[in-house]
Amino acid sequence: MDKTDIFIKSAKGEQEIATRVNKLPIKHRSVLIMVDGTTSEEALLAKISGMFDGKIIVNDLETHGFIERKAGSKSALQAATAKPQVLNVSAKQYMIDYMYQVLGPEADTFVGRIEKCRTNSDLAGMIDPCRDTILGVGKQKRAAEFEVKIKELMG
Repeated sequence: MDKTDIFIKSAKGEQEIATRVNKLPIKHRSVLIMVDGTTSEEALLAKISGMFDGKIIVNDLETHGFIERKAGSKSALQAATAKPQVLNVSAKQYMIDYMYQVLGPEADTFVGRIEKCRTNSDLAGMIDPCRDTILGVGKQKRAAEFEVKIKELMG
């Protein structure tokens, strides 16, 4: 195992995203959604480290065949440690406020992760999990509204 390894969704993982047939817990599903086939293991674990024990969830997903490991290049590690950009504070605050609006106290998990974002890239990595969670609670219109506004704020 190399920290530059890349995780990809397996066929089982893709099926779970589409159908929820395995009824993964929300935290596992959120991590599965974040697996994009381009992010290194180290970068993925960094994104989820503040929310819960990410290593255990990633190991669970890999063990149960939802994700697969492929060898990453050293450039993936270099990209993960590249000079960070300035954070868009208004977009960050909008995400926090919106998640509380829609989810109430259940938003604490996501807000904790959003608050740990230090770059626009980190913040952009939270858009899909937040949108998908809003969708998951049956708020399709609110999810679309969230995505449009946050992308507008981030430019």
